[in-house]
Amino acid sequence: MGSEKIVFLTIGEPGYSRSWTYFNGARKLGANVEFIEIKSNALTKQFLILRKRLSRKHVYVVMSPSQYLAPFVRVFLGPKVILDAGWSLFEGTTLARKRFGLFGLLALKTYLIDFISSHLATKVVVESKNQAKFYSRLFLVNKRKITVLYTGVDEDTFKNTFSQIHLPDFFNNSKIVLFRGKYNRESGIETISAASKLLNSEDVTFWIFCPGLPTHIEFSKHTYVNRTYVQTQSDISNIYKSAQITVGQMSGDKRLTRTIPHKAFESAYLAKPYITAGNSGVKELFVDKLEIICTQADDAQDLALKIRYLLDNPGAAKLIGENMNLKYRNSCSQEILARAFLKLVTTLE
Repeated sequence: MGSEKIVFLTIGEPGYSRSWTYFNGARKLGANVEFIEIKSNALTKQFLILRKRLSRKHVYVVMSPSQYLAPFVRVFLGPKVILDAGWSLFEGTTLARKRFGLFGLLALKTYLIDFISSHLATKVVVESKNQAKFYSRLFLVNKRKITVLYTGVDEDTFKNTFSQIHLPDFFNNSKIVLFRGKYNRESGIETISAASKLLNSEDVTFWIFCPGLPTHIEFSKHTYVNRTYVQTQSDISNIYKSAQITVGQMSGDKRLTRTIPHKAFESAYLAKPYITAGNSGVKELFVDKLEIICTQADDAQDLALKIRYLLDNPGAAKLIGENMNLKYRNSCSQEILARAFLKLVTTLE
């Protein structure tokens, strides 16, 4: 492990970025790390102040999704810049959310932020092998400049002692199916809605935590729906711990060929059986029928059948969760990811 200081910078609050997994993991391994939250206004003034106390020999990490800080870091702080993109802003806002702006100006602006930040950075970190190929082609970045590091989980926030949560278990049988995630095209929430209705006459409780979920999307009468953000990571952890099955992204959206949803890592860390549409992103890491259960994308009947199978076969469900957790511990635990990140840092020193 190198001795040079590693400075993580972001516009987001602590814990928001996927880079927090690497920061906290490196800190726990004894690395010399510092976190700096940048205010979104008066950027030049802030970086002039930082330049007075920070060395150009430090390694600087631009945390996702703060890509537009990269030019300021390179100009004011030093040449050793790691851009933890994860995925591009252009993909997350323009391709996935169809936000183009007037005359496509927002799309152009977003693309240029990604392009410039990627070429100014010394190394670019992305979330998967498929993402690396896509990112390299889209932004004309040399493949040797790109490193793949899985998103993982900041485990400290999931280690709190289990506390009782007061959510409905309509049959008092702990047969609870959980979906947690934002409302967007990738979620396939309409498929989950339809699957819950197919299981309406059975003893299954659904918990849906989906910020932005429209009120016209309805579920079975045995469903608890929360359309707001869960306040803390420890609350999320306790919700997971109370569920028997977790459900991932159920659509066939193209982005899911490149991304591994955060909820997959959360389920893996907590050894929860995970059902998801069988997209190539998640299958880059986890094996269908061994570590996860895959369905046909956008297929409510297939999802309902897989839920029923895991509920009727608790031994098989437990084994799926344990296998997923084993893959996590062997391939993408916070310590493994932090060590890989620190190894990357040594290539810059």
